[in-house]
Amino acid sequence: MNYNRHSILWRVILYFSLASIAMSVLGSGAILAWNYHKQIQSYEQKLSQIRSGYADSLGSSLWFYDEVQLHSQIKGILNLSGVRYVRVSDNLNMNIENGERPHSGDINRLPLAFNGKDIGVLEIAFDHELLLQQAMDTAASSMTAQLLSLLFLTLLLGYIVYNLLNRRISLLAREVQQRLHSHTFAPLSVTETGQQDEIDTLVRAFNALSAQMNDELQQKTQAQQQLKVINQELEHRVADRTRNLQQTVDELNQTLHQLHTTQSKLIEAEKLSSLGGMVAGIAHEINTPLGLCITIHSYIDDHFRELQQRFNSGAMRKQDFTEFLAMLEESLAILDKNQQRAAQLIKSFKQVSEDQTGEQLRQFQLREYLEEILETLSPRFKQTHHRVEIDCAADLWLETYPGAISQVITNLIMNSLLHGFEHIDEGVIRIQAAPDRGKLVMHYRDNGCGLSAEARLKIFDPFYTTKRGKGGTGLGMHLVYNLVHQRLQGSIEIIDSPQGAAFRLELPQQLHQPFS
Repeated sequence: MNYNRHSILWRVILYFSLASIAMSVLGSGAILAWNYHKQIQSYEQKLSQIRSGYADSLGSSLWFYDEVQLHSQIKGILNLSGVRYVRVSDNLNMNIENGERPHSGDINRLPLAFNGKDIGVLEIAFDHELLLQQAMDTAASSMTAQLLSLLFLTLLLGYIVYNLLNRRISLLAREVQQRLHSHTFAPLSVTETGQQDEIDTLVRAFNALSAQMNDELQQKTQAQQQLKVINQELEHRVADRTRNLQQTVDELNQTLHQLHTTQSKLIEAEKLSSLGGMVAGIAHEINTPLGLCITIHSYIDDHFRELQQRFNSGAMRKQDFTEFLAMLEESLAILDKNQQRAAQLIKSFKQVSEDQTGEQLRQFQLREYLEEILETLSPRFKQTHHRVEIDCAADLWLETYPGAISQVITNLIMNSLLHGFEHIDEGVIRIQAAPDRGKLVMHYRDNGCGLSAEARLKIFDPFYTTKRGKGGTGLGMHLVYNLVHQRLQGSIEIIDSPQGAAFRLELPQQLHQPFS
């Protein structure tokens, strides 16, 4: 027998035993109450018999003061079963009692009369503890009999459950465990009882499942063998493909390295081309004031020689000298103005070119630097009506790479001139800059023809240009993107604008870690 305390058998026995005890206790309680009630009814009947059998004789004895007869009658009443106390008293001094006097509430009082006249009282008390004890004894006997019968039924039920369920389920579980450990699915050897009960149904179901599992196991074994052959073939194919793929990857890596090298060279060429264009423009701009300076110098020299000849010949007049001084003052003013213009152009070009070719991190005023950049680009605006507006505080400073700023602004302006203002006579470029929680936010806008949907998606891609075959390399905006994200450690994005192209740049106002 299975002694597992969690088994169905022991739980059935436990539950049945608890139910039996509960039923026995409830039944015994009901019997106790019923017996006690019966005893009370019996004593009430006895009280009625005493009233009918002793009342008249006691009244006669009390009338004639026959104490011997009264004691005899009281003793007879006490001999009745359950009577605990008897007392006879009259209206005068007669008082005869026998037994232990109980609480007044337990005393029954019967009037005694003689010839229709009340002459005394008979007091009787029953022993209620005796009544309760008798009822309890009866209930205990009944409960003991019930418990014995229920114990027998419990054992019988346990035996039946063990044979019908517990034993067969244990055998079934044991065989299932054996098959699990041996990894076989042979039919169970548990025999059916022929009663077609649930256990027989379970055995048949497991045997059917075992047969199905055996078929599936055979199919799985065959499939594994076929899969093994296929895996071997695949391994050979994968090895061949891997070798071919590795060779292709090596070739692609080499090609990619060459492309990166070529791209770097093209980007450097783009920088040099931008710088070369700037040099040509600045050279043309400087030629104008220098040419004027040479012309003024020749003009002064001619007048000086003429005045010197007149002085040597003694024909110089005061008016001649006065006119020469006036001409000299005007010429010197023109010389000074053109020399300052040339010096300013050279200073702006020198600062911007040094920044573009150098790697120096420095602090500078943004508005002043933007004006220097525009100064170097002024030749591009000479023959046009385009203009650039700067909206930036004079004291707004940056600590970053100014050369990268110059290249970004230059490329954006050149894109506007070449693409945005291609068919526009009076274009306007607006540059706004303001600090925002440790960062610089710059908005660049023009009122040109704007960007197409394709251009908005591909404008930062390398080699993308709308001027293919017309001198465009497609590296300008790619260079801007790389400079902003890598060198300046910021971000640039295209934003919506009702007219023209618009960009938003966000840069750290102070670059703490130099670009490497």
